[in-house]
Amino acid sequence: MKNITFLLMMLTGTVFGQQKENNNLAGNTTTGRTTPLQKTGPGQQSVQGNNAALSEGVARPVSVQLLMGTQGIGADVKYGILPKLSGRAGFGIIPVSVNGVFGFSSFSTYNQLSARFSNIHMLADYSPFNSSVFRLVGGAAYLVKGNANAVITPKGSYQFGNTSVNSNQIGVLDASVDWKGVAPYLGVALFRAFPNKFFNTNLDIGTYYLSSPGTSLTGTKMLADNSSQEPQFNKNMQGYRWLPVVQLNFNFRIK
Repeated sequence: MKNITFLLMMLTGTVFGQQKENNNLAGNTTTGRTTPLQKTGPGQQSVQGNNAALSEGVARPVSVQLLMGTQGIGADVKYGILPKLSGRAGFGIIPVSVNGVFGFSSFSTYNQLSARFSNIHMLADYSPFNSSVFRLVGGAAYLVKGNANAVITPKGSYQFGNTSVNSNQIGVLDASVDWKGVAPYLGVALFRAFPNKFFNTNLDIGTYYLSSPGTSLTGTKMLADNSSQEPQFNKNMQGYRWLPVVQLNFNFRIK
């Protein structure tokens, strides 16, 4: 009798323990799957924290920069493609006119030099090192307009044998050089590509390689015969295919 009582007590305890275990599993079950408990503490991150870090890791910076330098003034939009690679697209224009930049030893002249350049460009910045303070830059520009023009007007009076002539009788000499088409670019960039917060400045140093230029040389009145020198003038200008770039960028981060 005592043995039977002991067996019943053991059976009752086993059933009760199984029932309690089943109840605990039911409380941690969702749609037929058990959900493990999540614990956070020092040195550990929650699932939400990991997701936030992942989102921050794939964020791509975007900025707008205003540029000023030897290729004129303009603007770019920059986009971070990879941690060490970014791209930019924009435009630059040069509307410059200056007087008296050159002269001739044999006679006095009034001269005016003007440059009209406008381009749209696409460039890529690559950081070969862990820091972005030094970057290699490559790409190309399309010259919408590329023209340099010099107008030379003699001043005063000149003696030709027994004849004296003044500047109005001599005339005007006009020399023009035009570049067109695609111009590859290669250079380096200094300082950070994107601001840490809102604003920074950086520097571009490089050069465009321009297409072979077309030229014209025309004169009026007594200088009209100089048009015969146009082939030589064209030959002399064929080496002018490099457009140096020293450019300061004012960079505003928008993302």
